[in-house]
Amino acid sequence: MSQAFDLDGKRFRPVSNSKEGRVASDALFTFSQSGAAFKATYSGAGFTDGHLIGQMTGTDQAVLIYHCRAEDGSLEAGEATAVFSAATNGSVMIDMDWRWLNGSKASGTSQYQEITDE
Repeated sequence: MSQAFDLDGKRFRPVSNSKEGRVASDALFTFSQSGAAFKATYSGAGFTDGHLIGQMTGTDQAVLIYHCRAEDGSLEAGEATAVFSAATNGSVMIDMDWRWLNGSKASGTSQYQEITDE
């Protein structure tokens, strides 16, 4: 499978998130990628020890699972589909449709943009 987006070494911050989402604007995601497989660590206000693993399913699409520890000590996990695109400034954008697998079992959407100027 040909891959249009390489996430290896890239960092992302949220641009928008549904109200049921845990990720706030201060969250930082750091990715690594090998072939079609990728992973990331993340943390921010309200949670720690976040991880995700995913698999590219096309040139601009992926499936992933994620989990984190909330500041109150609860553990949360979810799954998502992702679509990758290029912003006008050339940075990578990720649009996710996600759902929690435990706790509230809420679902929503979120968008992330590659950090290119820090």
